[in-house]
Amino acid sequence: MNRLLLVLLLSPLLGSAQATIDTLHWSATRRLQLTDFHSPTQPGLGGSDFHYQIGYEVRPTSVWSQPAIDAFCLMFRNLSWVSETARNERTLAYNQVLFDLVEVHTRLMKAKLIALRADRHFKQQATQIEYLTNAELGAEVNRFRAETGGGDDLPILKQWQLKVAQRLYDTPDLVTTFLSSKVGFGMFVGVGGFLPTGPVTQTINSAAGVVFGLDITYRRTVFLLHPTLYNGTLRAGFSHGNQTWAEDMKVTSSLVEVGLGHILANSSHRRLIPYVGYRLLDLSPRDQNDERYKGLSLLNHAPTAGLILDIKLGNNTPKADHSEDSFWFLRTKVSYSPLLSHDTFSGGLINLQVSLGGFSRVRKVTYKPEHTLISLQGTNLN
Repeated sequence: MNRLLLVLLLSPLLGSAQATIDTLHWSATRRLQLTDFHSPTQPGLGGSDFHYQIGYEVRPTSVWSQPAIDAFCLMFRNLSWVSETARNERTLAYNQVLFDLVEVHTRLMKAKLIALRADRHFKQQATQIEYLTNAELGAEVNRFRAETGGGDDLPILKQWQLKVAQRLYDTPDLVTTFLSSKVGFGMFVGVGGFLPTGPVTQTINSAAGVVFGLDITYRRTVFLLHPTLYNGTLRAGFSHGNQTWAEDMKVTSSLVEVGLGHILANSSHRRLIPYVGYRLLDLSPRDQNDERYKGLSLLNHAPTAGLILDIKLGNNTPKADHSEDSFWFLRTKVSYSPLLSHDTFSGGLINLQVSLGGFSRVRKVTYKPEHTLISLQGTNLN
């Protein structure tokens, strides 16, 4: 009644195969229909012909986690056919048992692949498992065909229906599930500057330079480490610690902010993080070779508070196989800190930054076992 052809395509070819061939993935709720057999009938080759494929694919998650493994089982609709004289429930039942058998062995293969270690021998071992799975499947398909007489022995076909339905329940589907870690990391680089406020504006000019930094998050708490490097000039000379700083001296300002923030708002398009922390300012001459400036250095530290607005770039719609918190961002940051060295200068610094960066939480993959119940009620075989 039926001739079965196994089409085995290795996972690297899956993308091109699915792009050119009409396929139907196995489903517990969407059972085979006569309209799924799209190929023209081939006289003299039986009542039907069923073509299928099994395989696997491996997707990386992160450098700290195991890769995600998926196995697939599908039917080639444009290669499968049913003759006009065999367009009945018995033909559908026979081919459905075949399809269910393929799914059982696909699940067994996936469990074996998951048990492998993700090392340099994985591909070789996985290929061997795939080969053995298809050999075992082929042997069981031949036994099914022989015992049912190609589907003509109705009582035996019904027994196979019940047996395979039970095996689908006893062999759970290991559903690949991605979890986002509580810990995340972000890095950025950009440009910025600081603006003096208060009396210090009479001493230090505004400065511009390069900004970069690191964010480490735990849930919605963010630890900030943001060093910056600015170049500027002194507007007026001053004395500090028995050292004289000359007017119009070119200086380098190293500014480091360490703080704790909280993700106050987080959507698919933006993220808002207020924070508080501590700021260290290291002022030194840009020309270190000038003898007049040897040994000049000024350190100033003070509390700081600021606000970060991240505009997320690209499509950040949550996806099942991606961390919900992985994105590129355009960052705008503003902070303020007082200058507490009253013997030298007073006032404050407004720190402005615009940068580009990326953020990601570590993805972990788990496999949730789901038992499959197949309803055989209403099946009319004759």
